[in-house]
Amino acid sequence: MKGYQRITTALALSFLLALTAFGQGTTSSLNGRVEHDGAGMPGVTVTISSPSMQGTRVTVTDVNGNYNFPAIPPGDYSVLFEMDGMSAIEKTTRLGLARTERVDATLQLSGIAEAITVTAAAPAVLETTEVQANFTNDQIEDLPVGRTVQEIVSLSPGVNTNGPGGNPRSLNPVITISGAYAYDSLFLINGAVTNENLRGQTDNLFIEDAVEETTIMTGAISAEYGRFTGGVVSAITKSGGNEFSGSIRDSFTDPSWTDTTPLGEAKAASKLNETYEATLGGRIIRDRLWFFGAGRYFEQDVLNFFSGSNLEAPTTIQTDERFEGKLTGQIANGHSLVGSYLSYDINQTPHCAFGCWDITTMDINGRALPREMITANYSGVLSNAMLVEAAYSTRDLVFAGSGGDHVTTNFNDPRDLALGTWGYDLTAGGAWGAPIFCGVCDSESRENEYYLLKGTYYLATEALGTHSIAAGYENFAESRFANNYQSGSNFGVYVYSGVSPTRTNNGGLRPVISEGDLLKYYPILTLSQGSDFVTDSIFINDKWDLNPRWSFNVGGRYDRNDGRDSAGNPISKDENFSPRLGLIYDVSGNGRMRMNASYSRYVSKIQEGIGGGAGGGNPAYFLYEYRGPTIGGPDSGLDSFDVLEQLFAWFLANGGTGSTEFLVGATVPGVNTAFAGDLKSPHVDEYTIGFGTQVGRGGYIRLDYIDREWNDFYSVSTAPNDQVASPGGDGSFLDILTFGNSDSVERTYQAVQFQGSYRLLPRLSLGGNYTWSEQRGNLEGENAGSGPLPDLTGTYAEYKAFAAHNPTGALLADQEHRARVWLSFDQPLGAFGNLNIAALQRYDSGTPYSALTNALPVSDFVTDPGYATAPSSVIYYFSDRGEFRWEDTTATDLALNWNGGFSGLNLFVQGELLNIFDESAQVNGNTAVILMDPFDPFTQTPVEGVHWRKGANFGNATNVNHYQLPRTYRVSVGLRF
Repeated sequence: MKGYQRITTALALSFLLALTAFGQGTTSSLNGRVEHDGAGMPGVTVTISSPSMQGTRVTVTDVNGNYNFPAIPPGDYSVLFEMDGMSAIEKTTRLGLARTERVDATLQLSGIAEAITVTAAAPAVLETTEVQANFTNDQIEDLPVGRTVQEIVSLSPGVNTNGPGGNPRSLNPVITISGAYAYDSLFLINGAVTNENLRGQTDNLFIEDAVEETTIMTGAISAEYGRFTGGVVSAITKSGGNEFSGSIRDSFTDPSWTDTTPLGEAKAASKLNETYEATLGGRIIRDRLWFFGAGRYFEQDVLNFFSGSNLEAPTTIQTDERFEGKLTGQIANGHSLVGSYLSYDINQTPHCAFGCWDITTMDINGRALPREMITANYSGVLSNAMLVEAAYSTRDLVFAGSGGDHVTTNFNDPRDLALGTWGYDLTAGGAWGAPIFCGVCDSESRENEYYLLKGTYYLATEALGTHSIAAGYENFAESRFANNYQSGSNFGVYVYSGVSPTRTNNGGLRPVISEGDLLKYYPILTLSQGSDFVTDSIFINDKWDLNPRWSFNVGGRYDRNDGRDSAGNPISKDENFSPRLGLIYDVSGNGRMRMNASYSRYVSKIQEGIGGGAGGGNPAYFLYEYRGPTIGGPDSGLDSFDVLEQLFAWFLANGGTGSTEFLVGATVPGVNTAFAGDLKSPHVDEYTIGFGTQVGRGGYIRLDYIDREWNDFYSVSTAPNDQVASPGGDGSFLDILTFGNSDSVERTYQAVQFQGSYRLLPRLSLGGNYTWSEQRGNLEGENAGSGPLPDLTGTYAEYKAFAAHNPTGALLADQEHRARVWLSFDQPLGAFGNLNIAALQRYDSGTPYSALTNALPVSDFVTDPGYATAPSSVIYYFSDRGEFRWEDTTATDLALNWNGGFSGLNLFVQGELLNIFDESAQVNGNTAVILMDPFDPFTQTPVEGVHWRKGANFGNATNVNHYQLPRTYRVSVGLRF
């Protein structure tokens, strides 16, 4: 048996050393002060132990009576204080992930108090300047919320789910944090960066039952974190332990368990969907080597609706397989290794990208999305004053078969062109015609890799207090290999006219193409070599406790970008310094009531969608304006491909791609794209003020004000007569598009965040948060399709030099009020187990929208100053930006959780009822505007009803996703041991 254990240990540790790691945000810190008669006591031995930690950790209080434990696993801890001649005291506390907690003690002479006392430590309040929220697995299990990382994050103050392409019915909301772009927050799971390369949201690289804890940081964030301007989300999975434990869960959903919306759609047919999860953890060698594994499988029918209607589209059959394996080892006292591997395979058949008006637009053969993530981490205690950490992680994602399966081979045949082309409705959203993207072209891969080396040093002085100094080096590399074919034919149509498709009585689609709509030709002229964006960073952060009342955070971060686009061209060697400064004042000197203030700068990384957008594998585009008669309509009898066939007949008759008569815009990566020096990373400056206090023995409240302003926005500009010859050899020219940065864009965010919790009774607890915020600017800066978008007001600026082109106002993600309040009550049932009843009340004020057109004709009012492809139309806001609001949303959710069992087996059943009162607020809708009479935007103010009018459905819901999720039921059953 001993020989077997040695072999097992060697193999396991070899596996761990071969793995590569996660970075920040996987551990916790504990500090405190030990006193006697009001004075700090040096030389007190402090010992911590926990079921979450292998062995124990020991330190001794410094000259000021302070102690510090950095880099310890989150969990429930016992803290023992001992000194000769003094009565030992033991306290318990909960250490949250990526948080610093505090446990103080007052020792008495042994003659005064001989017994060891065990007390529960109250929660720390503003122990650091970071504005954050924390949710454990036990909390989430009780509440009526989805168990995904995205749903957990959406409970936090300072967060909203109004990012581009968000769907109120989805369990994967599009997260924005503290007013930033949805693509510009940092998501970590086991320390690995899980942001998807383009749109920046976290990939689902987790198994819900495996997630142990999640922390959301929304302000005053330590210099140890970088490459974001929003917030930081850190989640960690379970690690096993000395005792064996596990779970089996089966979760049930059914589309017929969701009520209908006021739109009057048919009730969905019943189809039971099941999601299977299992976990198992325990020891290989007690206090030396632990294991944890988890698996997840589901095959689900996903209900789809055609865009602009309540008609059901073909159901997507989605299969999802995930597996996680994790090992935690202690190679010597104070030296640990942790490694994990996760695989995630998903298949979707059929698939629709960005909304589909017709069955022909759905990718009937579907797509596959395999992923992998590997992490590992080492930490070692070199002395009471010194700890070192080393880490590495890697993640990759592949898109296979995504898009249309039809590729045209004869570009002279209009019918073939039509079959491979899609049209996109810019007013109501959604595509018609062929599927978006090319399903038989090259697969796409997106990867990142991360290294960390970090040291933490604890320094104590009598005059200047104590310092916990963390310093380190990070290397983050991100790459994407993609030949980004936009369609099977390399063509797409953008409908600017505001006339959406209509349907016949039997459901047939009748799209319309009108004069002024745009045909976009997307050839890929240079194949991808793979982009390469690397950020090297060094950081230092000092948590400085000057005395019992004053403490400071003094930190800074230096980031250096080295970016090459997918053609191998260098585009950025940007350097940035980010100060992170904060102070805390303890009102009473005992940790119960504190005030804080901070200044921070956060710097983003170079975004793939901007820096990589001019390289190989990216399509050129040639934009042709349609100037023929209206094609299609309700009474035309023409379906999508009939309309496209007539469009291409007109196009080819007028010279096709060989003519420049109707060319109104063009970009050829590497030909008419240039960078103005090195592309800079956008940054945000932030100021915070906060107050927090403990309430009773186990409660707290916290109030924070956050003020942010962004700078160095991505931009593109043109200049008259700055041209280059077209690569087609036809004698035409292209305007040069210069990528750079601009501070003419405005984006600001102010917020007040309130959060708290309190145990009203031993079995009744209350928690919740409220956020007031205001987000203003004149650039949305992102969309659902490509993520980040540059400021384009500098392109053909002479055609846009009127205030109504890009007014400042409420941005689309703005939400003034957002609240989440929950109650949880436990009722023991004796021999029949325990019943937990939890209620969650949600409130979201309405988000903004505007009356605008994307197709205001301007060419008649501007004398061309010398452009090759001057625009014929531009954006015009008829209303203030964000003048209109969708409806406020309220919903009450309820969960009933029963568990009971014997001999270590615990059966559980959870029933959830979401939106129990079936409230039906409209959260989105149609915003179509119709142009009536031409007007000069430079000299005239258009009159509603004369120059323009709102579309017949303006402000109205046109599909089920425009309403909040109706009353819905969910059920889970399982076994824990």
